[in-house]
Amino acid sequence: MKKQQDMTTGIPWKLILLFAVPLFIGNVFQMLYNMVDTIVVGQFVGIKALAAVGASGPGYSLIIVGINGFCSGASVIIAQIYGSGDREMVRKAYLTTCRVLLNIGVVFTAVGLLLCGSLLKILGTPEDVFSGAHTYLLIMSAGILATCLYNGMASFLRSVGNSLIPLIALVAASLLNIVLDLILVLAAGMGVAGVALATVISQLVSGLYCLYYINTRMPEFRFGLFELKVQPEVVREMERVALPATFSSVVVTVSTMFIQAAVNKYGSVVVGAYTVGNKVENICFCLAFAIGMATGIFCGQNIGAGKRERTIRGFKAGIVIALVYSSVMGVLAILFTPQLIRIFTSDPAVHEVAVPLVRITSAFGPVLGVVFILQHFLRNVSDVRPTVVMSFAEILSRGILPFVLSAWIGYFGIWWATPIGWMLSLLIGLIRYCSGKWEGKVKLAAVQKPAAE
Repeated sequence: MKKQQDMTTGIPWKLILLFAVPLFIGNVFQMLYNMVDTIVVGQFVGIKALAAVGASGPGYSLIIVGINGFCSGASVIIAQIYGSGDREMVRKAYLTTCRVLLNIGVVFTAVGLLLCGSLLKILGTPEDVFSGAHTYLLIMSAGILATCLYNGMASFLRSVGNSLIPLIALVAASLLNIVLDLILVLAAGMGVAGVALATVISQLVSGLYCLYYINTRMPEFRFGLFELKVQPEVVREMERVALPATFSSVVVTVSTMFIQAAVNKYGSVVVGAYTVGNKVENICFCLAFAIGMATGIFCGQNIGAGKRERTIRGFKAGIVIALVYSSVMGVLAILFTPQLIRIFTSDPAVHEVAVPLVRITSAFGPVLGVVFILQHFLRNVSDVRPTVVMSFAEILSRGILPFVLSAWIGYFGIWWATPIGWMLSLLIGLIRYCSGKWEGKVKLAAVQKPAAE
């Protein structure tokens, strides 16, 4: 484990930044990963193929949210135990994670294969794209175990302070996905099926690489299938953290659907502007999410080690980093809004509508940056219920305000729903932090007597 990053020693802000950079690059490649599939089917297969991939999105997203929610909970627990120095318990938690993910993967694969057709009908998938969407969802469902493998191994590595190997795996998967898209879609003419197969193979390769690294560079975690035993106390703690995290993700996903419904009423130009605005927001503030995750891992390891004051110092360092970065990016996004929008479209009508959207959300970028810090901090110190409340604040804001404000000032009012949701979430998180009630939530970590800090 010596090559992993022990965050219980060293300068907090440096550790957080060094850990966040690979996460940020990974987020960028993840966006490119998804964009390549969209570009390939849209440019070389046709609009129906593009619609088929899009139509299957909501159903598959729910599965991914479930997997990521569990991995998030597992990562929190392992980071805490790792910080406590109990290496044997880290191994038990790792093996438990692998076994539970295997079970989840098998169940989700069966559900996806058996019910994907019914799910597409429930979602009202148009008949002319139903066949393509069904094919895509079938292949993606068959590859759920590959998704579990990568997400599980990457989450484990990050929890013990290694964000570089998951990045290498993701970059390799992204490049492989591009090559396979070109081969399977253009050369082999497999269409939607080729895009799905390329994605599954790429995920499998990235997961196997992470597993290979763990087995060769961290031999104490090498295991056989018969060693995958579940530790009940680990599972209970993972459920306590993972279920609220999963629920929060679902809630946020649903909240975006409310805004989309309000936007759809105004026609294709406003819908296009909203889509462009979201893309610009993702580009400008994806590092803020990485800073939040890095701060969370730092705080998880240190709270597990019993270093309360160092945990707080890390939290405050994360706040400062997030504020500086988000403020700078917010100003740049406001100044260069037209240029950013032109990356996606040159349509003057869309441009006119998208400019105020980008500038409003960019002005509140620092709020979003601090919200990420609070969410990851609370989750990693095992105080997960407030994060659910924070998510509910967002869904209430996004579920009600778009319709109320748009009735008052038109679609321009919709653009304010998201920043108001961020501010409500920020208020709830700050109140929880200042109350001090987040302390004492760690259950499994063998908290040691604090060392000299």
